[in-house]
Amino acid sequence: MTAIVLALVALTAALTLGLLAREDPGYVLISRWPYEIEVSLALFLAGLVLALAVAYILIRIVFRVFRAPRDLHRWQTRRRHDQADRATLTGYARLIEGEWEEAELVLNEGLGRGSTPLLQYLGAAYAAQQRGDFEARDHYLSVAREDDPEHLEAIEITRARLLERAGQIDEARGVLEDLHEQGVRHRAVQRMLLGLMRSQHDWPALEGLLKRDRDLRTLPRAELDSLRQEMHAQRLSQEGDSGSAWTRLTRRQRKDPVLQAAHARALINSGDGDAAERFLRKCIVRQWDSELVRLYGHARSQQIEEQLRRAEQWAQRRKDDPDLLMTLVRLYLANKDRQKARDHLLKAVRLGGSREEYLELGLLLESMGESDKALQCYRRGLQSPESKDPPRLSGESSAAEGELVPLIDAEKRT
Repeated sequence: MTAIVLALVALTAALTLGLLAREDPGYVLISRWPYEIEVSLALFLAGLVLALAVAYILIRIVFRVFRAPRDLHRWQTRRRHDQADRATLTGYARLIEGEWEEAELVLNEGLGRGSTPLLQYLGAAYAAQQRGDFEARDHYLSVAREDDPEHLEAIEITRARLLERAGQIDEARGVLEDLHEQGVRHRAVQRMLLGLMRSQHDWPALEGLLKRDRDLRTLPRAELDSLRQEMHAQRLSQEGDSGSAWTRLTRRQRKDPVLQAAHARALINSGDGDAAERFLRKCIVRQWDSELVRLYGHARSQQIEEQLRRAEQWAQRRKDDPDLLMTLVRLYLANKDRQKARDHLLKAVRLGGSREEYLELGLLLESMGESDKALQCYRRGLQSPESKDPPRLSGESSAAEGELVPLIDAEKRT
């Protein structure tokens, strides 16, 4: 485009000059004794323009000759960068395909070059870990720290993720704690650190971190509330500390059914059935909750008949509540009334039996000598939830399987 414009300007200038020379050609006299040169003005200007053009071309040639090594180096560098970028794309394609050795090999071809060297190091580190070569993984990450200190936080977060995936939980947590102490408040760092503390059941450390709300302001409030709820529940479930832990809760927290259930489990596991029964009864009267109702059947008070009577009163208003039916079953069994326990278990199963209910019904039927029906219940209880046609008890309508609710003893062992 520039060449066309210059050609048009030159043509315009030549035409203008020709028209002017036609009317008054003029002349230019160059005198240097003993010589004297006289030419027309148009020819002189044309020669001057031509001389300037030749001079410009010669100067450009000289500059290009002197700059040739630098231009060659730039071209080679650009070519290597382009090759490294293509290697990066190919390497990540192999990562997606799961070809770890090939991915690492391809990424190494352009390692440290190209427009995205950090992605090359991180991709190679991931490929090395997938191969089980943790030493190579750490080497790639260390080189990335040295070559790209501006993205140190991203590198360390990646290191923590890889360590966690490799099962090196303590090392991952150490990396995240260092970042947190350095003032890094990224959501990924905070969420990972809280998750690792939770997986290690380090509730004191988790509690200390949750107390600093300002440090965790990037996380959603609902997520933090859920963690606090779980932390309090774990504290309540600790043997010998349930009473003091419950009294330290706020009034609002004591109204939380999840924390109420945790406190009730602690009372039941400690063998204080009377206190558990009184506590659960008060909570259920204030707010009906299915988990609390089920736990009421595990509480063994000294006045089992009075406890059973209260549950029967609730059943008058909630006849088809499967959780209350299971509570009645346990209380009838505690009161040695197997027939009523059997009837209520069958009803609970028809309303939508869970695996627990089927297995308990099987145990009850087996203890009553009905082995064939007990076997069918065991099969139903062990049936996959995806099954569309589970086996039926004779005379029983089909019932969808519900969610498994663990027993108190199982929860205590976990």
